[in-house]
Amino acid sequence: MNAIKKINEINYKELENNISDSASWHADFRDSSYIFIGFLPQELKEDDVIKIFSQYGIPTHINLVKDKETGKSRGFCYLKYEDYRSCILAVDNLNGVQIFNKRIKVDHVHYYLKEGQNEDDFLINYSEAEKEFAKLEDKSSTKDRRMLPPPERDNSDDEFQDPMEKFNKDTSRQESDINSKSVYEDPEDEFRDPMEGFLGKKSSSSKQKKHKEKHRSNPGNEGEQMPSKKQKRDY
Repeated sequence: MNAIKKINEINYKELENNISDSASWHADFRDSSYIFIGFLPQELKEDDVIKIFSQYGIPTHINLVKDKETGKSRGFCYLKYEDYRSCILAVDNLNGVQIFNKRIKVDHVHYYLKEGQNEDDFLINYSEAEKEFAKLEDKSSTKDRRMLPPPERDNSDDEFQDPMEKFNKDTSRQESDINSKSVYEDPEDEFRDPMEGFLGKKSSSSKQKKHKEKHRSNPGNEGEQMPSKKQKRDY
């Protein structure tokens, strides 16, 4: 725990004093793309560690140290990034992070292979890792689906019903409503002038107007003339 706090304190001091990258303590490990990860819960596997640390770069190698007799994790590992700058991000952001009931330690390290070891032995096979991730995501999505309410089902017995049938019916109904309001008197006459109804109404209105004006000028019976203002009428 003291080592975790010490790393964080160094990082805080550098931030407060605005230390440059070249003068930072991280620069002492610029020739190494490895980090040390300690105090890991024994339940974590390589794929779990990769998934956590891939937030800050692309891990290329991982050596999760295991007990030779039991094969269980000893709680620490060495992880290599494709770019050493990812190591800086991982140390600054993941050191002291709590996973399950433990706070992990993340630090720079000059990693050396033991006799008989080959670095390619710890090369990450991303095809296998992706399969494991897919399994985890599938389990998670299955669990989420179980929590959702069942979808509403159509009571129709025709499961092969055309899904466009309802749309076509609605469209046909709308066209029928438009045609019923058309100016055509005969909907079957497709060559009829669409302005005929409008002009007919206009002509009828004009005739009625003239007829009213005629009656105003001749309010008496037919043939009877209205006396002029100058003409006196005998009673």
